[in-house]
Amino acid sequence: MKQNSDVRRLVGKLMLLVLPFVLWPLIEAIVLPMDFFTFRVWETISVNSVRLLSGPFYPNMHMRMEEEGELAPRTPYAEKRQVEWYTDAYGYRNRHTRAEVLLIGDSNITGAKLSQDETLAEVLEKQLGKEVYSFAPATVNRFLGTKRFEENPPEVVVVSSIERRIPELPPVGATGIGNKLRDRTGAIIYASKVLTWLAVTADRISKLALYHRTLANIERRFGRKAYIQYQDEFFMEGEHANRTFSNEEISQMADVLAGYKQALAERGITFVFMPIPNKENIYHQLLPSGRKPDFLPRLTAELEGRGVHVVSLQEAFEQLYHHEKKKLYPADDGHWNEVAVEAAASLLARHLQHKENQTENNTQHLVKQLD
Repeated sequence: MKQNSDVRRLVGKLMLLVLPFVLWPLIEAIVLPMDFFTFRVWETISVNSVRLLSGPFYPNMHMRMEEEGELAPRTPYAEKRQVEWYTDAYGYRNRHTRAEVLLIGDSNITGAKLSQDETLAEVLEKQLGKEVYSFAPATVNRFLGTKRFEENPPEVVVVSSIERRIPELPPVGATGIGNKLRDRTGAIIYASKVLTWLAVTADRISKLALYHRTLANIERRFGRKAYIQYQDEFFMEGEHANRTFSNEEISQMADVLAGYKQALAERGITFVFMPIPNKENIYHQLLPSGRKPDFLPRLTAELEGRGVHVVSLQEAFEQLYHHEKKKLYPADDGHWNEVAVEAAASLLARHLQHKENQTENNTQHLVKQLD
C-alpha cells in the first residue's frame, strides 16, 4: 500500500510539473489576444500546421496591428508601422473573392508591412477599374489546381516575384492531390463557424508563440543576427543578391515562365510577368561592392524574345530612388513599400489597358474586313 501511495504522489508531482506546459498553449490560443506574442500580422494569422485550411491565412479576418519589419524586429533598428489586414473566405488577403485580374506571387503581392489599401491588388483595382484578386503567397500550379478558378477563370493572370525568388519558380507540373484535398477540406471547415473556430484554435496552439518569441530573443541577445546591415539599411541577402547568372540559368528561368504563358493560354487566359527588383538591386550603391546587377534586364530581354509579356520595374524604380530620392523599401525590411507599389500598379495598369485597347482595335478591324 505504501508503495502504491508513493507512486501516486510521484505521478501527481509529475502532472503538476507538466501541467503548465499543457495549459499554456491553450491559454495562448483561447485567452490571450491573437497578436500578444507576434510582431506582424503575417505570423499572427498565417496557417502553421493545420493544412486542412485551403488558404495561407485564417479566413474572414480583420486585424489592425503595429508592425515591425522582418529583418530586425524588437531591436533598436525596428521601424514601427500601423497596418490593417482583411482576409477573405478562402484565407487570402482580399476584401472580396472576385477576379477579373488575378495576381499570383510572394509576400510582396500579399503586402507584408503594408496596410490593406496599400497592397498591389487594391491600388491596381482603383487604377484599372477592374476587380483584382490577390492569390498570394501561391504558385501557378496552385492556381491551376484550384477548382473555383476553373469554374470562373480571370481574364488576366499576373505572376509577380521578387528578384531573388525567380530562380525558385516551379515549372508547370502536377498540381498535386494535396492542393485539391485542401480545397475540399477547407470548404467543409469554412461552411461551419464552429469547425472554423476549432481549426484556427488548433493551429494557434501548434504555433507555441511564447516559446518561439523567447527563443528569438535569446538568439538575438547572444549575437545572432537575422539581418545584413549596410549604412542603416537592412537586406535579405546582401552581396549574394547581386550575383551574376549564366546564360544557361537565364534560359532555364525563361523556359519556366514561357511554360506559364502556354498553360494559361490553353485556358484562354492572358499571362503577364512582373519581376520586382531586390532592395539590393536598387540600393546597390550602399553595398560594399557597389556593383549594379544585370539579371533582370537580361531575363526581360530573353522573355520578350519569346513573346512573353513583361512589365519591367527596373528603370522606374531607379528613377524614383536615384533621381527623385524616394525610398522604395522600409529600412528594416526587404519588401517594397507603398511608393514602390503605387509605381508598379501604374505601370501594370498602363500595360493591361494598352493590351486591352489593342485587342479591341484588332477585333474592330476584323469585323470591318468581314463586312
